[in-house]
Amino acid sequence: MGLETSRTDSNSNEVAAPLKVLVVEDFDDTRFLMRIELEKRGFRVFEATDGEQGVELAMRDRPDIILMDIGLPQIDGIEATRRIRGDNTMRDVLIVALTAHHETEYRAQALAAGCDAYLTKPVDFDWLIDLLGRLLP
Repeated sequence: MGLETSRTDSNSNEVAAPLKVLVVEDFDDTRFLMRIELEKRGFRVFEATDGEQGVELAMRDRPDIILMDIGLPQIDGIEATRRIRGDNTMRDVLIVALTAHHETEYRAQALAAGCDAYLTKPVDFDWLIDLLGRLLP
């Protein structure tokens, strides 16, 4: 069973819109790879290069999913997640921490800040898509 990557308003006859994914990642190559892999699977992807921009875009564009790097410039992914979760309208957005940090303390901090899941890099995209399918309502 695959992940449904689009959403249709049940009160409308409109064509389903792709799920919006905000990728918050400071490395260009990683962002590029994530965009390609996610768009290939039917998602609409937009990007932020630091924590401040990630919070700004999340509030403005209201993504369905946020893939949040933990080690970011400006503010880190932990603080960015806290700020996003601080907005009541953003409490239900799915936030997945993606990081090179394998240490248990980072995982605990990310989950305490409001991340729904924690994945380490390099990203296994099949596993990520499976995880999103299990976490999305």
